[in-house]
Amino acid sequence: MSETPGPLRFALEGERVRRAASALEQASAALVSALRRSMPFLSRRGGQITLCFARATPLGDILADLSGPIHATHAVVSTGARAAIVLDAKAISLVLDGVLGGDGKTLPELDPTGLTTPQIALVTRVLNDIVRSLSEVFTRKFGISLSVMAPDGDEASSEAAPIACCFEIGAGEHIGRVILLVAKEALLVAAGDTERTSSRRVDPRIGAVVEQVELDIVAELARVRISVGQLSALRVGDSIRLDVPVGAAVSLRADGHVVLRGYPTTSAGQIAIRIEGRHSG
Repeated sequence: MSETPGPLRFALEGERVRRAASALEQASAALVSALRRSMPFLSRRGGQITLCFARATPLGDILADLSGPIHATHAVVSTGARAAIVLDAKAISLVLDGVLGGDGKTLPELDPTGLTTPQIALVTRVLNDIVRSLSEVFTRKFGISLSVMAPDGDEASSEAAPIACCFEIGAGEHIGRVILLVAKEALLVAAGDTERTSSRRVDPRIGAVVEQVELDIVAELARVRISVGQLSALRVGDSIRLDVPVGAAVSLRADGHVVLRGYPTTSAGQIAIRIEGRHSG
């Protein structure tokens, strides 16, 4: 049997991602209850826990949107897939204040360059409780479990787009973010979707139509964070230094997802990208 055409394979994979995200979203009420059990101090103060979104998001984009310092606890699903729980600075302050018996009105200030050893120990204790509570939900809803594991540097630096389930915790001006990251494969296996998109039987007429669909491809050289003040101060002739070496690989995105990798070059006097491979995340 011939392999599924590239654009159709991409479309089918997008549908699998949406199913995985939908599975987490449908379990959001149970996940909220699990978070509340893990952080009882929020309820005592009248703090809320609400779901912001559940979707596939590149890991770099997730981290770029969080205020620092951040803290993550790595986990593994019983299927072998990776997962993580990430807290932003406001969430960390809420956790520290709650564990130390604060009133929730004056949160501890954090060093933006990182947490102290005692702070890490306290936050890690709460995050371990969160993983255990979420694991109960995963077992009940999906028949899989979560457990804490040592961080994997290669995994953390990958450009994969996990399913991100983002919750806001707190109240008033003290709102923090707790993000659950789960590899889509874990949720799809739990739902019985073990098929590879390349092996599915597809009506060739559908493939012919999808082959004609046009996609916007974005070549992303790099991203850099600057303050509003720095942006306002930029003038013609100024340079913005990117934190990437010359000749580094370029990501090509379609619909927000990395699909190809390549290197900048020129072709017929125009800037071009030499494709080196497909992204497997």
